[in-house]
Amino acid sequence: MPMPTRAQILDFEKIGDPLADAAVDYLYKHKLRATNIWQLVQEQAQAGSTECQALCDEVFTVPEWVDWQQIERGAQVFLRSAPLALVAFALGALPLTYAVPNIARVLASTKRLEQDAIRRLYETGSMVADVLAKGGLKADGVGFNSVLRVRLLHTFVRRHVVIDDAKKGLNLPLAINQAEMAWVACGFSYVVLVGLERLGVYLTDDDKRDYHHMWRYANYLMGVNPALLADSHAQDALLYTQLKTVLCAPDDCGRLLTDTLANSFAGQPPFFLPRRELGVLGSIVIPDKDLTQGLGFNLYPERHLLPLVKAVVYTASRTSTLATAYVADWGRDYIRYVLDDGLKGRMADFQMQTGAH
Repeated sequence: MPMPTRAQILDFEKIGDPLADAAVDYLYKHKLRATNIWQLVQEQAQAGSTECQALCDEVFTVPEWVDWQQIERGAQVFLRSAPLALVAFALGALPLTYAVPNIARVLASTKRLEQDAIRRLYETGSMVADVLAKGGLKADGVGFNSVLRVRLLHTFVRRHVVIDDAKKGLNLPLAINQAEMAWVACGFSYVVLVGLERLGVYLTDDDKRDYHHMWRYANYLMGVNPALLADSHAQDALLYTQLKTVLCAPDDCGRLLTDTLANSFAGQPPFFLPRRELGVLGSIVIPDKDLTQGLGFNLYPERHLLPLVKAVVYTASRTSTLATAYVADWGRDYIRYVLDDGLKGRMADFQMQTGAH
């Protein structure tokens, strides 16, 4: 893919998710609501809605570049290092979304990260677990279903924020726009891989290629414009840097959300660590020192113990590659255990909590 210029990224800030937006507008127009919006969209497509059918046509048409075996191997990259992958995801990829002021203010507007932070974070983890499931991204898979439900949730949030901004006379970047969606996509793919390596996990070039491929397709299903989907892990790194330069400027809202995230995880599964140690891990797995400090993570002295930790992790991860399938099954069980404990029996519903209609 050609790397987008600054001007092109700014243009992408004005674009939402046209197909999903049209489908949700149709549901609002006809006053149709349901707990599972993705299921409702499919039902309305069958009933003759051209807007809902257009979205279904897109996501049920598998791009020629998709390789199912590569996707399965990509899932194993995360699963065979599940505890550390969760560190990279929860303390690296998630906080970096708060580095974009417009993302931070939209997340804050839902109130869930302040009032029900831990549940929202586990719900996000539930979507990731579904993507990692065997056959999860196929049309009948749990990951496919979860990704589409989250995509439509984002569309509802976008609609709500646009209406609210208009009432307040605000002229701000479009909520959950394409540029920001691409930044979040880089978090799921590039940032997690960087975090794993920073923690000492052994990754081959094939591992990186497979893991990137899995998230490339998941992010395609999430509605990210193909022009913002990197073709390779190497391109992902370039795209991350380009998006960072244009979008990132951590503010007080982003620091508040980062602090809320760390406080919510303190002493909780899957880390069972004090607040300070969580900050140490966050400062390690986030790729950029300026963003680390901008989000409020201190560079604690414990970071100097990293080489010792990395040596142990590297040895263990080299061993895990020799029994990938077995270790991956253990990783799936471990992640499900963590999610079941964190969600307290109330499974993720991917519902908007703003009370908007």
